[in-house]
Amino acid sequence: MYDFIILGQGLAGSLLAWRLLHAKQKVLVIDDGHRTASSRVAAGLINPLAGMRFNAAPETAAWLTSLHTTYDEISRSLQTRPYLHQIPMQRLLRSEEQRRFLERQQANPAVSAYLGRILQPDGFEPGIKAPFGGFEQHATAYVDLPRLLDDLSAWLDERDARLQTVVRYAEVKPGTNGIQLGSHRARHMVCCEGYRMQENPWFGDLPLQPDKGELLRLESPRRLCRHMINGAHWLVPLVEGGYRFGSTHEHHRIDNSATASGREALLQGLKSLLDDCDGITIREHVAGVRPATRDRMPLIGTHAERAHLHLFNGFGARGALTIPWYSERMQAYLLEQHPLPQAADIRRYA
Repeated sequence: MYDFIILGQGLAGSLLAWRLLHAKQKVLVIDDGHRTASSRVAAGLINPLAGMRFNAAPETAAWLTSLHTTYDEISRSLQTRPYLHQIPMQRLLRSEEQRRFLERQQANPAVSAYLGRILQPDGFEPGIKAPFGGFEQHATAYVDLPRLLDDLSAWLDERDARLQTVVRYAEVKPGTNGIQLGSHRARHMVCCEGYRMQENPWFGDLPLQPDKGELLRLESPRRLCRHMINGAHWLVPLVEGGYRFGSTHEHHRIDNSATASGREALLQGLKSLLDDCDGITIREHVAGVRPATRDRMPLIGTHAERAHLHLFNGFGARGALTIPWYSERMQAYLLEQHPLPQAADIRRYA
């Protein structure tokens, strides 16, 4: 008898399992081999200022504190090199209108803490096209998500806490005292299956808005940038060498297939960002589907009629930034009945 069955071993399921196991809970994580996990191909960007208007959520400082603690704790516990790589960002303005947004945000203490120098078009790294200028941004980083998830998979395996199989929802039997899934029984089940949530018979009616993204892994004989560059697209220098470049957004074709049209859009974006693309080679072209939501808030909480069924999903493109903090809140909710953040609780759709 398990305390919790967790469906999905993307970043959400992995960090929640990490916390529950450290809280002495008996946990089984069931995953289909990451066939639908966007975390496997996501860039893992940590960017506290969101969108075209450079907004900072009220929880941003707490998110940053939690992610540093969480990713550092995991790397120390597993005795591996860090997963979190702090790299400053140069942010490109995309229009004069966006410059006015920046000027207003400079007077906002919640945002100005993350703002660095204002950059003129010639103030960026050599080779970067920035016709409207931009600014330096603090508290930015990326998380090595594929390595993190591989290491956590091995950690779960060592504890007999992971099962790789495809779960059919018809096999899940909620009861008055818990959940039956094949030969496995648990007091609770938490659904963390990413965009596949749309097929979930208990939570599939919630307003998920899947967002497919395609990325490139690049190599270059010369250095393209030392900072993360973020404009219409982003370019990230990787610690192990090479670069990641992305991303596209597609809301109609929802699958994990890299496409010729996506590749062409990314190459055009690269040409619009760099003065010279000669010698750059594509080493990898991948795609994934972000489990985004209409209001850009996650979907977490308990089914209105099934007290043993829970949801921890909907983190979209900012999962690497927000999931560590929300997993703390979810653990406290599941084990100690602490209230969830109202803006993320699925009861807002009751």
